[in-house]
Amino acid sequence: MTDGTTPLTTALDEVERVLRDEHDRLLTVVGQCADAVVAEWDGDSVADRDRVVPPFARALDGSGALSRLPRALADAVTATGRPMPAPPVAAPPYVVVTGEGVVLRATVGDERLVILLRTFDVTSDESERYVRTEDVSIEIEVC
Repeated sequence: MTDGTTPLTTALDEVERVLRDEHDRLLTVVGQCADAVVAEWDGDSVADRDRVVPPFARALDGSGALSRLPRALADAVTATGRPMPAPPVAAPPYVVVTGEGVVLRATVGDERLVILLRTFDVTSDESERYVRTEDVSIEIEVC
């Protein structure tokens, strides 16, 4: 394809549809886990990454969401029409909890599908701070 698209990039709308339609409850729980983290803050933001990532990972694990994320990733890959070479697990490199949310990654052929379930933004006005996003957004990239 000469316009820079690949079979994987043309399937991104379907990937997002599958995540929103078939895993909407999981996305809700991910958002609830992020809300639980924010409830422990003294204000509407924090500067310490350790007040975001470890508590978020614990909340995801305790809610059962962490163990369900690999299925969401597998379904997203299936939506591309391509197979996954191995079943994903709830650990790196497939599922990674970050200061911005949960990253789901899969190698599909010669490309990598990267999905960010964004729950936090990192601002850098005067200093780097973590703030809760309005909702869980889905950002998909092929690299």
